[in-house]
Amino acid sequence: MPAPAATAGFRALEAERIALIHAPFFTDDFDQKGVTYFQEHGFEVVHVSHLMPPVEVPHPNTGSAASPAKIYEWARSHVPSSAQAVFIGGNAVRAIGVIAALEEDLRRPVLTANQVSLWNALRVAGAEVRVDDYGQLFKLSRR
Repeated sequence: MPAPAATAGFRALEAERIALIHAPFFTDDFDQKGVTYFQEHGFEVVHVSHLMPPVEVPHPNTGSAASPAKIYEWARSHVPSSAQAVFIGGNAVRAIGVIAALEEDLRRPVLTANQVSLWNALRVAGAEVRVDDYGQLFKLSRR
């Protein structure tokens, strides 16, 4: 669900050059599959990485292995200026809390797996729901 939703989100934001940051339990092979997916959908992937150090997929009862602070620092130090938007992939990653700070610091939209999935579900359903503090993507629906 997140990849097609991110595709729709990037198109709505008119972003063509994107950076992908994946969860620490993703592999280099999975990173490349993400690059291929987005390239096949017409995007230029200017950066791809996964949070380090690598970890196992977190157990549902223990939560994400990457703290919001770690996600924020990784994105700040790895997203190149050529990226028009950023996608932080991995539904088990607690990234929603860093969207506003990253968008302010990076000066570009930041999409996360859970945030963009919610946005797309509401969009497809035709729901007119106000959602605050979930990034520039949710502000599109209020224009």
